[in-house]
Amino acid sequence: MNTIKRNMIILLAVLIVMIVVWYAISSLRALKGPESIAWDEAGKRFLVSNTKGGDIVSMDINGGFSAFISKGLKNPRGIIVWGNELFVADGKELKIIQIDNATITKVIPIEGAMMLNDIAREKTGLLYITDTAANCVFIVNPVAGKVDKVVSPLLKAPNGIVYDMPRDQMLIVGFSKQASVLTLSTIDRSVSTFMDTIYSNLDGIAIDDLGRIYFSSWEQDLIVEIPQEQNRFVAKFKNIKDAADMIYYLPNNELIIPLFTSNKIIRIPLD
Repeated sequence: MNTIKRNMIILLAVLIVMIVVWYAISSLRALKGPESIAWDEAGKRFLVSNTKGGDIVSMDINGGFSAFISKGLKNPRGIIVWGNELFVADGKELKIIQIDNATITKVIPIEGAMMLNDIAREKTGLLYITDTAANCVFIVNPVAGKVDKVVSPLLKAPNGIVYDMPRDQMLIVGFSKQASVLTLSTIDRSVSTFMDTIYSNLDGIAIDDLGRIYFSSWEQDLIVEIPQEQNRFVAKFKNIKDAADMIYYLPNNELIIPLFTSNKIIRIPLD
């Protein structure tokens, strides 16, 4: 190998290391208790809620971070994008942000809320928001501002929520001991046990395009899979600490997961 080629390889290796270090530093500066992540199709970027930072940041497809909005937010947790609007569960309020100019356009107080957490949208446009401290789920019509409340003895510190559209139901996991995976019907609003588990302190939940369900356990440091047959659990990804509200990103067939305490976003390809 001649000197020029060797120097080019060395230079390329240095550049790769510098890029990796830059992204790592960018992540540490931008993320402060990342809780939830949502894909902004128009902007071709992810939006990430910083519960401890009191803001929402933008993450490009390669993992670079930039500011999105901080003014008017307190402890943003669950977020979801629909069209040009970002819906944010922030403390005891639902806040609606116009994405193209990062402006809060509407604030809906949630009476009886204690700690709004994750958020999901069903096909009619209603928003389902878990409240981990109040042990309930609030259903919000963001246009009319109307709020309903679902209570059940089964709802124990409800945390992650995801819409299972083929079955017209929400899947919910709770931040409690040996938490069950629950269903909340979007038709009659009944709450049922989908599957009992041996896992505790469940946080995020997602469904991939094959119908496989994934949820995170803070106590066991796992991402657990419920396969298509829905007859067992698979401890799919281990040593994943404090995984929050994950999403399934179809274009890359991957889970994208905020790690709350280590201030990171990880991406896990699925088979």
